[in-house]
Amino acid sequence: MAAIGGSDTFLLFSDVHFNPFADPSLVPALAAADVSQWKTILASSSQTGYPAYGSDSNYVLFESTLDDMAGRAGDVDLILYPGDILGHNFGANYVALTGDSSQAGYESFVLKTVQFFVQEVDSRFPDATVLVADGNCDTDAVPNGIGARPGDAYLASTAPVIAQAFFNNDADRAAFTAGYSQAGYYVLEPDGPTGLKYLVLNSNLWISEYDDPTAGAMEMAWFASELADSARDFQKVWVLGHIPPGTAASGVVSSYAQTGQIAYQGNMEDTFNNAFVSLELAYSSTIAATFAGHTHSDDFRLLTAMDGSDASELVRIAPGISLFLGGNPGYQIYSYDAQTFALQDETTYVLDVGASKPAWSLEYDYAASYGVGLATPQEWQAAYLAVLANPASQTTYLSALNQGADNQTAVTAAVAPIYLMTPGLTTPASFNAVGAVLAG
Repeated sequence: MAAIGGSDTFLLFSDVHFNPFADPSLVPALAAADVSQWKTILASSSQTGYPAYGSDSNYVLFESTLDDMAGRAGDVDLILYPGDILGHNFGANYVALTGDSSQAGYESFVLKTVQFFVQEVDSRFPDATVLVADGNCDTDAVPNGIGARPGDAYLASTAPVIAQAFFNNDADRAAFTAGYSQAGYYVLEPDGPTGLKYLVLNSNLWISEYDDPTAGAMEMAWFASELADSARDFQKVWVLGHIPPGTAASGVVSSYAQTGQIAYQGNMEDTFNNAFVSLELAYSSTIAATFAGHTHSDDFRLLTAMDGSDASELVRIAPGISLFLGGNPGYQIYSYDAQTFALQDETTYVLDVGASKPAWSLEYDYAASYGVGLATPQEWQAAYLAVLANPASQTTYLSALNQGADNQTAVTAAVAPIYLMTPGLTTPASFNAVGAVLAG
């Protein structure tokens, strides 16, 4: 998968939510052991199957994912990981299964879990640069769920682990560590100002549950400054963060069932959401691609200016590996133009855990399914129009939201309009205006 004819590839996977507590009988040994022994301990489990829907990734699922990705894309030199290494309810599970309520013990176990995740990824992709965003479960605070705060021990302790394994030279390691260890966001320019710049966000600072708007405002100012610098230098940027902009469609669907109203429920706090969307649109000629995770859904957001400027930006949302939200595990391989850094196409691979004999397989190819690629605003808009108007494309999109899982998470006809409006209406005002019409 090396560069061919000006095209190159990279791998995108997200939201593993690794659960070292899946086999409770192993937890005391894991807590006592050095991380170098974890693989042997986890492989000794009597639990040899995939976890059930509603569960996080056990050892079997994590290893299966890495092996399949390596088999299909083992020679990629870039991997994007939009966050959530740790499982849900990590702190409560640790205390319940170890009996240790000390912060020091918990931080040690969290660090070993991150070390294990990193060593397993690195063992399959030793030469790849892996860009990691902090997820909302990636923290050693208890309870977890809002990500690491600036100055948290989690960031300082995991930074050298990630830096050493996932970056291939001292300059990149230093750039990563300088930002990530302090506040969870960083900038990387592997080829200098004439190459592609990566802006990796800690978008957890922009969610409504986070109680320090000052930290979020500082990051937004940093984001704006970095974009302005790149625009001045005619440099292209890829943006990576955990939390996507726009509404959480599943939350809207849940409230709709209770109230009959279609009302916006933001992934980000409204002020930060609108600021993020505005910056993406203001620098749409600079930003070549934006990626997020968090929803565990293969999805996208099409940001479109309403001021007549025709500015447009696409946010690609990665499917998750964890089954916590009921979808199948999935990952994606992208192609992009090595000169312009514009995306070209992507293929999505899924594991149907509900099948009698689960196996990884191709779910769909983007260009083949939507009739267009990923390179231009015109193509993004055409793809969204196909989702809205073409039955085959609409079926592909709605099924991909849970990676084809045939269970209660499948989108029904009654609520499909909510899911279909979500990608194109990414601010509270625009979403609620259309929602009011649909709800009558």
